[in-house]
Amino acid sequence: MGFLPILNIKQFDFKVDEGEFYANDFSSHLEKHHASITKPHKHDFYLIVLFTDGAGVHEIDFDSYPIKRGALFLMNPGQTHHWEFTEPAKGFIFFHSKDFYNVSFPNKNIDDYPFFYTSYNLPFLLLKEKELDLFSSVFTSITEEFELNAFMRYQKLALLVDLLYIETTRLYIKSEQNDIHKIDIGVAWFMKLEQLIDQKFLTMKKASDYAFELNVSTKHLNKVVINTVGKTTTDLIHQRILLEAKRLLTHGELTVQEIAFELGYEDTSYFSRLFKNKCGMSPSDFSKRYINK
Repeated sequence: MGFLPILNIKQFDFKVDEGEFYANDFSSHLEKHHASITKPHKHDFYLIVLFTDGAGVHEIDFDSYPIKRGALFLMNPGQTHHWEFTEPAKGFIFFHSKDFYNVSFPNKNIDDYPFFYTSYNLPFLLLKEKELDLFSSVFTSITEEFELNAFMRYQKLALLVDLLYIETTRLYIKSEQNDIHKIDIGVAWFMKLEQLIDQKFLTMKKASDYAFELNVSTKHLNKVVINTVGKTTTDLIHQRILLEAKRLLTHGELTVQEIAFELGYEDTSYFSRLFKNKCGMSPSDFSKRYINK
């Protein structure tokens, strides 16, 4: 199921001796890959972008964020996104596989960083000028190191990336932009639930089913979810279903009835009502926003 293109890191300027890693200044990246990144698509890697100039909108999982000086984006594998620019953009971009990080740091895990911990955490920070100077310097070092054929290049890139993630975490956990960032006792439960929903949302639609799978009461699971992301378990299930619906609707290969069936709904009318209630428009109206781009 699914028709959104999934970009692989090897489609870019992949360098074998670097492991799975890519870096570039954003203008050069955009010039070379413009056709593939301005329509909704997914990646199989972690993607980080810093804008130093430009204007527009970056849509991630169908939520919109501003492209402007100081905008920093940190995306998980599998998230849907595309760019729309109203002024030429400048900045930096790099991306890498999970193994690039986890092999370099065997005692850490990239998913422990709050911006990668869950897709419910914001993938966006707006840096102040002083912060932008520091981050631009690190991004410049990453880009320059990627282009060099220097001794222990792979190791230095990993260290620079980790430094950037540490500095980002310091800003992220104190930023007023982010309501969802605290790591507490509910984290383990929430991670299990999120993974389970991702695996089972086509066939399991009730909160009680997930509570049973996790061997907890529905009430307890709901309390953990509310404390972690301010939503109910049912909200999370619907959110995942509707995200998949949006992904399918953006390409127009399937009818609304076929999409409803793909998502486990035999009653197309019920699915359409659910979509409109949660998204504010009908599935067909949503599809029209994308298929003619």
